Amino acid sequence: MNNGNLDVTDKEREAFMYMLRDSARENYPLNVSWCVSFEGERGNTCSMWGVVKWVDPKARRVQLANQKGSQWIDMEKITNVHA
Repeated sequence: MNNGNLDVTDKEREAFMYMLRDSARENYPLNVSWCVSFEGERGNTCSMWGVVKWVDPKARRVQLANQKGSQWIDMEKITNVHA
């Protein structure tokens, strides 16, 4: 992300996808941040720590899971991924 902007470059998105697929393959946790927009508002950034359990290339989303539950996240809305 550039200067707090939520726009993600193609290079950043490729790096995120590599880490997400690697988490699913090697079963290690990541911290994933994504943007959630609300009607009439700019939206919020959400974060979750967990292991990628499923990558759905057709729907372009990933399932992140931890001890508390799981969350489906649209790939286009991901703003950051940390190992």
